[in-house]
Amino acid sequence: MENHIPSPLNDRQIEAVTTIQGPMLIIAGAGSGKTRVITHRISHMLRKGIPQSAILALTFTNKAAREMGERVRDLTGKKLADLSVSTFHAFGVRVLRRTIHLLGYRENFSIYDSGDQLSLIKETARELRLSPDSLDLPGTAALFSGIKTGRRDWDGTTEMFRPLYQEYLSHMKAYNAVDFDDLIMLPIRIFGEHPETLAEYRQRYSHILVDEFQDTSANQYRLMKLLADGSRNVCVVGDDDQSIYSWRGANYENILRFEQDYPERREIKLEQNYRSTGTILAAANGVISHNRNRKTKALWTGSAEGRPIEMFHPEDERREGEFIAATIKTLMLREKVRYQDFGVLVRTNSLCRALEEAFLAEGLPYRVSGGESFFQRKEIKDILSYLRVMANPDDDVAFLRVVNTPRRGVGRRTLEQIGEAARRRSCSLYSAAALLTLAEDSPLGAGIRADLASFLALLEEQGKAARRPRNIAPTVRRLVEAVDYRGWLHGEFQKNDKIAKWKLRNIELLAQSIEDWEKDPENFEPGLYSYLNRVSLISRDDIDDEDGKGRVNLMTIHSAKGLEFEIVFLPGVEDGIIPHARALEESEGDMEEERRLFYVAITRARRKLYISACRKRRVMRDVAEMSPSPFLDEIPRDLMVFHQEEEPVSREEATDYFAALKNRLGAGARP
Repeated sequence: MENHIPSPLNDRQIEAVTTIQGPMLIIAGAGSGKTRVITHRISHMLRKGIPQSAILALTFTNKAAREMGERVRDLTGKKLADLSVSTFHAFGVRVLRRTIHLLGYRENFSIYDSGDQLSLIKETARELRLSPDSLDLPGTAALFSGIKTGRRDWDGTTEMFRPLYQEYLSHMKAYNAVDFDDLIMLPIRIFGEHPETLAEYRQRYSHILVDEFQDTSANQYRLMKLLADGSRNVCVVGDDDQSIYSWRGANYENILRFEQDYPERREIKLEQNYRSTGTILAAANGVISHNRNRKTKALWTGSAEGRPIEMFHPEDERREGEFIAATIKTLMLREKVRYQDFGVLVRTNSLCRALEEAFLAEGLPYRVSGGESFFQRKEIKDILSYLRVMANPDDDVAFLRVVNTPRRGVGRRTLEQIGEAARRRSCSLYSAAALLTLAEDSPLGAGIRADLASFLALLEEQGKAARRPRNIAPTVRRLVEAVDYRGWLHGEFQKNDKIAKWKLRNIELLAQSIEDWEKDPENFEPGLYSYLNRVSLISRDDIDDEDGKGRVNLMTIHSAKGLEFEIVFLPGVEDGIIPHARALEESEGDMEEERRLFYVAITRARRKLYISACRKRRVMRDVAEMSPSPFLDEIPRDLMVFHQEEEPVSREEATDYFAALKNRLGAGARP
């Protein structure tokens, strides 16, 4: 063993870290130290003289990429400004910033989120004289995504949407905008149509690493393979037992494809678990062993067996919530567990309501992951839309959002006239508005022409300021005053001034966050385009929540992927909920994914697991008789006990607890 390899790594981990030439498949079981292996592997490559600019590490969330980069910097003690650690989509943005001109786009393109896409589909439908109200907009957007990524084909049921799809694509190109699918599909297209560009990227990235490989889509695999087939120094890390995202295009069979495409690969299994007790691992192994389409593996641990899993069969969801809330309070007192050490994981968001009511009744602080993103709030999207128009005046969706926000007399008729001028001249709404303010034969009245001219001048002036280095935050603050956004909010919420103040506080929080980002010494590209790209790539699980450090974590099992908690509660483990009724109607593959989801839920627990299944549950306005999930029969019986009602915490226990807490606080306060 080389003396710079750290001792905490076991033999299999050391092999995975030190083998850096050729293709490698690492099957990393839950809690097996996957992130530790990845970061030490990158550190080892750097020590071996591989330039940081030659390493490309890809993962799935901005948070994971950020943490991976931080851990590598901690290991090496270097800033590593040229090391590429990012999500697939962020990497796609970087490729497009350099090469999108090859497809006829300009470099200052906008990235449309799901809301922008729906707005554009609605606008395009109107132009085709279709009623937007008759469209299932989310369903149409999902169809367009499936067509674009090759997951769906035109058929008898979808052919009618083809003209709308073609118009949607034409509008996106005209607006110099791309959507999230384009961030993967367009780089693939560029590499396919311009082999010299692909050769440049292959020459740069001689070592590629992909985390959470089981979650890659077919197109992400294509992108990875295009890059990796130059050097074939590619390492993929994943676990087919934790593949739970098929509904968004993930394909765990990419592991099989990798084995076929790289027959010379080395394969390493990481099966030693450093997270959970022996009991929890035995339960997880018992469940997942019933899946047939998987690579054989069995997690094991060197730690103690731990306490048995507790099963509880409450009468209904109200009693279930009361049980979980009461148990959390008892464990906090008796075992000195903190709020943030609890994870309450549900199959669907619909189960949260009864749990939230119980937590509120008991005064338990909690947070629901997957709530509305800060960047999706209306006031934040308004300000960001102003910035987007400043960066890319051809962004019609952003222009439409801000042209009359706050209201400046631009009504429906004016927008129709601007839109007609834009279609006639094949230009953006911004350009059409500018032309109509100057044209002698403009159909617009003198007053609205003056208002529009003033608005466009404001965008031009503030845009110049925002594009100056580290000047976005001051521009946001000036913009709020220049358009009197404050006065408009107070006018909109006359009956509840607190809402207006809360929204203004959110805008100031936005400005502060931009200011921190601009001042960050490790931010080597603090420009307007970079900031807007960054915001577009932020997903809900990446939003920092400082208050969440002291709260019970209530979330879906999907949201809990990659997390771990000292104590986990799994409510609603009932037939029809997990496995979900929809999966029962589909193929066996869907049933296996539901089982993988339950496996992921079990393996989030470090030392204690509670499972509950109600006898009855309110469904809409009816009360349904429920049965325990069939997955419970797959947990060995000797690992479970039926829950006995906890004796309430005695007055003496509570007094002793608060006395100890007071002593600790008192001791901490003394110099």
